[in-house]
Amino acid sequence: MKMKDFDRLVKVIATLRKKCPWDKEQTHETLKPYMVEEVYEAIEAIDSGDRQKLCEELGDMLLHIVMHAEMAREEKAFDINDVAKMIADKMVRRHPHVFGEKKAKKLSEIWERWEEIKKTEAGKTGKSILDSVPRSLPALYRADKVQRRAARVGFDWDKVAGALGKVREETEEIQEVLNTKKGKRSRATRARLKEELGDLLFAVVNVTRKAEIDAEEALQAATSKFARRFGEIEKRAAEKGVKVKELGLKYMDRVWEEVKKNER
Repeated sequence: MKMKDFDRLVKVIATLRKKCPWDKEQTHETLKPYMVEEVYEAIEAIDSGDRQKLCEELGDMLLHIVMHAEMAREEKAFDINDVAKMIADKMVRRHPHVFGEKKAKKLSEIWERWEEIKKTEAGKTGKSILDSVPRSLPALYRADKVQRRAARVGFDWDKVAGALGKVREETEEIQEVLNTKKGKRSRATRARLKEELGDLLFAVVNVTRKAEIDAEEALQAATSKFARRFGEIEKRAAEKGVKVKELGLKYMDRVWEEVKKNER
């Protein structure tokens, strides 16, 4: 990108903030949901392999960065140049093995030094290395990130089998709660069930991580597969001129198995 193109974008955003009724009303807070949406659209473009679409979605993300920077400039807090300088300085500071004299032969050394530098920057010496993992991340992403941080300092299963064993353990604990007689399912019992189900999901993420599979992508694929198969059930219902629920569970299961067989 030529600097004149970037400068033009900054000027375009500044003009929108002055003259567009919608843009003038926006704040850092009101743009949050749109910003999250753009990130997911960029991820979708990456998954599709469409590089032109990715270029477009990255532009939408850049738009948000410049917009937030422009609002901050209006507040006299910082501007886009401060944003660029801050991230460039941070990258140089956190890569002493590239820009400094310290050398690193292993990836583990790089990660360890990265975390040490982050703690020093934030004045968090002695606090948890997990503190900087955003709580607002989607649950699967956050679980994976927390597990990876802990693994960097050696707190991890040696093999995927250990993580899988934990899944079995959590499943058994859930079954134990479910075996409680209906009349005895108090608020405390439901709270325990919620906790155990959360533990099971966390354990499953551990298995995907150890197997080098992205948990978010795996669940997205499974959800898409379910939607595709269910779509065939809806199609059959339409052909018969009835509502889906009128097909009956037995018939729907038969269609489901047919679709599975054909996919294989």
